[in-house]
Amino acid sequence: MTYHDHPVPKRTLMKSLRTALPLLAAGLAAGLTLAACTVLPNSSTRSLSKWETYDDAHKAFDTIIEGKTTRKDVQFLGFTPDGSTNVKILNYVDVANLFGSAFKPQDLPHGVKTCVASQGDCVGYVVKVTNVNSKRNGNVAADLFGFRKRTHVTGWEFMATVVLVDDVVVYKLWNGTPAIESYEKQNTPLGPFQNLGGAIPKPGF
Repeated sequence: MTYHDHPVPKRTLMKSLRTALPLLAAGLAAGLTLAACTVLPNSSTRSLSKWETYDDAHKAFDTIIEGKTTRKDVQFLGFTPDGSTNVKILNYVDVANLFGSAFKPQDLPHGVKTCVASQGDCVGYVVKVTNVNSKRNGNVAADLFGFRKRTHVTGWEFMATVVLVDDVVVYKLWNGTPAIESYEKQNTPLGPFQNLGGAIPKPGF
């Protein structure tokens, strides 16, 4: 006995298409979302240090005690050039200039006065740690062709100043931003043609 294929009824075919189209659309949307995560550029600015988080840096700084903590301790904590990278070294003039004209000499902190009086026996260290990530998101085509860019910026920053006289901490100061978060939006209606005004020759008369 020979069997022959029978054509699929039109009604059944249309029903199958109606079922498949939503699944296809969902798959396409998921693919575009994945593409956006992998195609759009991301960037990061990260300082090499012993600290992975803002809290780690702040806790290390809090263990420094003026008049007690030694240079060896500060080195272990990561606040000296031989204990960390990206550390700026200050002499006694630099330390005094940190306060500029906002303070009269008599109003300077005691540790800073001690530093200035000690001159060559004083040294300061400034440590600045930055950990900032920029992630682009949104429509891939609009971003790549320059019509619309969306950037999400997150991270943290911490900066500490430690002043020592005769290898003992006499002054310390910190500032920072525990949580950086911003959204940057850039719209360019003409996309890649936005800045071509000067490149298009004007008709001569």
